Amino acid sequence: MKQILPFGTVPFNNVYLVEVTPELAEQWLVYNRINRPARPDVVRQYVQLLESGLWKRTHQGIAFTREGVLLDGQHRLFAIIQTGKTVTMLVFINEPAENYEFIDCGRNRSNLDMLRLGQRNNVLNGDHMNTMRSFLAGRFCKTRGRWTSAELNQAFTKYGRAICFAVDLFKDCKDKRINDPTVRALIARAQYHVPDERLVEFVSHLIKGTGQGPVVALRASLLAWDDRREHTRREIYKRTQQTLLAFLEGKDTTLRYDTTTEAFPIDDKEEARIAV
Repeated sequence: MKQILPFGTVPFNNVYLVEVTPELAEQWLVYNRINRPARPDVVRQYVQLLESGLWKRTHQGIAFTREGVLLDGQHRLFAIIQTGKTVTMLVFINEPAENYEFIDCGRNRSNLDMLRLGQRNNVLNGDHMNTMRSFLAGRFCKTRGRWTSAELNQAFTKYGRAICFAVDLFKDCKDKRINDPTVRALIARAQYHVPDERLVEFVSHLIKGTGQGPVVALRASLLAWDDRREHTRREIYKRTQQTLLAFLEGKDTTLRYDTTTEAFPIDDKEEARIAV
C-alpha cells in the first residue's frame, strides 16, 4: 500500500467495524435525541440500495456522542429496520456533541456528479441524465421515486452506449422542443432493434422537417406542445414511436400502429406491458 500518511500520525481508536442488525438499529434509535427530523425519501433511497444489493460500506457510518446519544446515521438505521437486513458499518463513539452542527454541511454530490465519477467521464451532462431517466421509464413516462446514484450508474453501465448514441444525434439541434428527452429516449431504445444508419436518417429528417409526412407532422406537434407534463410526455413517446415505425416501413400514415405496447423493449418483460 502506498504511504499516504505523514510520519507521526496518531491512530484514532474510537471507531469500530460493527454488524448492525435490525434489533441493534432499534436500540440505537432510542438514543436519537438531537437529530433533525428523519426524511422518508432518504430512507427510501437507502432501502433501495440495500434491497438491490448496491449498498457499499464506506467511511460514512454511525456516530455517537460521549454520552451515547446518536449523532449521525439515523437514516441508515431506519433503512436497516425496514429491510430487516444486517449491515456492516463503521461506528464512531465519543464524538463531541457540538459537532452536530458541522455534519452534512457540505455540498452534496448530484446524481450527475456521481454518474461522471462512476463512469470516469466528465463529458456526460444533463442531456444524458434526462435521456436515461426517460429511457428507463419507457412509454409509461411516469416519473418514479428518486433514483439512487448507484442505480443510475448501474443502468448507464448497461445502456450507456444507446443513450450516448441518441444524445449525439441531437447535439446540433438547439430547439429543446425537438431535442427532447422523451424523443431521445425512444431513439435510444430503438437502437437495440434498428440499424444505426436508419436512426441517423430519421433524426436528420425530424430536425430539418423533411422526409415523409408522418415525420413532418411529428415535428410540428413537438413544436406546438408548450408543456412537458406527464400526459404530454406519454403522447410524445407514443407519436414518436408510431412515426419511427412508419418511417422504417415507408408508410405515409401512423394510424395502423399499436399504441398500447412497447415497440422497442429493453428486456423481455416489457413485451407484455399494457398501458394503464
